[in-house]
Amino acid sequence: MARSDNAVVRRLRSYWRLEAGNVILVPGVAGLLVWQSGGGFTVAFCLAALACAALLVIGAIYWRAVLHRMEGESAALDRVLPGLARAELWSGLVVLAALAAVALDWLPGGGWTPSRIGAAALAALAVLEYVNYYRIQLQHFDNAADFRRLVSGRGLRKAHMARDIAAWRATRG
Repeated sequence: MARSDNAVVRRLRSYWRLEAGNVILVPGVAGLLVWQSGGGFTVAFCLAALACAALLVIGAIYWRAVLHRMEGESAALDRVLPGLARAELWSGLVVLAALAAVALDWLPGGGWTPSRIGAAALAALAVLEYVNYYRIQLQHFDNAADFRRLVSGRGLRKAHMARDIAAWRATRG
């Protein structure tokens, strides 16, 4: 496999690892903060953590496959796109379940508990990750060209993974 060292490849080498590390780090830090604040691990918190982690796994798989494609392994993305396309529905359902659990957790009242805050934050992150991968590219802060596009007023564009899945689906006829 040929290795390239252009700026995008260098960024992707660390980016997919960052996404993979965040699978544990983000829910783990949220859980630690909830626990240290006297909160418990409610159903809402656990579902939100699962949804957030699942979307981060999807992102890590996608960006790793993109990296391998850019390094010369042309079939890398083709191998994972069918699974990523199937995961769209399931990850969306997990995100909706997390949102429903968070909403139901707030119904009895009781205010801003650590568990509720953690669950709401993780559910919000899961929604943002879902949109960022399957709908619209939301992340513009980690790449100067993307940030310039955003501030230039040219608007948001379709997510990279969404474009790749659409292209893959188009070839299936």
